Amino acid sequence: MPSDPTNPGSCLACRLRRAECVCAHAPRLGILTRLIVIIHSKEWRKTTNTGHFARLAIQNAEVRLHGSPHQTVSSAGIESASASTLVLFPGRGASPLNHDYIAALPRPLTLLVPDGNWNQAKHMMRRVPMLCLARPVRLAGPGLDLHGLRHNSCPDRMSTFEAIAQALGILEGEETEDRLLQFFRQVLERMAHNSRRSARRTARGPVPATGD
Repeated sequence: MPSDPTNPGSCLACRLRRAECVCAHAPRLGILTRLIVIIHSKEWRKTTNTGHFARLAIQNAEVRLHGSPHQTVSSAGIESASASTLVLFPGRGASPLNHDYIAALPRPLTLLVPDGNWNQAKHMMRRVPMLCLARPVRLAGPGLDLHGLRHNSCPDRMSTFEAIAQALGILEGEETEDRLLQFFRQVLERMAHNSRRSARRTARGPVPATGD
């Protein structure tokens, strides 16, 4: 649980307060699917971002940043046009991700996951070459009844980590999804606790200075 040098009270890996750190609960699953999360730089800075938890939960999962000034997101090592490279995005033309769809795909599979709000993700799908060329897929089922810090009005828009868990449940099996969601529920609980604590501090206001 190393500290974040920019925020000594927080864990460098999970970015939660040290008292709320979830690193010890991460399942660190070994899977056959190569998972790469492309996070918008503005989303990366938010305390409610969930995409970065994929690095903790899944061995060899990658996180790459899009939108950094004067820097293009790396597509190194990704064969975007390959039939085995999928991008998880519920846009027009996306195929339902199910067992029938993946049955004929060459293995191993690569799953690209754009992480940002709806507008950011749409722009990433148009502007990031590796996302444009990959096969778009969407989750057919609704989001789960998970109480997070942000809520989506459409059932096909869910937190990034929840979408990853559901997708890998199809690609890797139900046990993988179950273990990821078990970890995610712990993450949400810690994040909510941290948010309530911050709200209480804000409500109390600054401690008045005392003079001699």
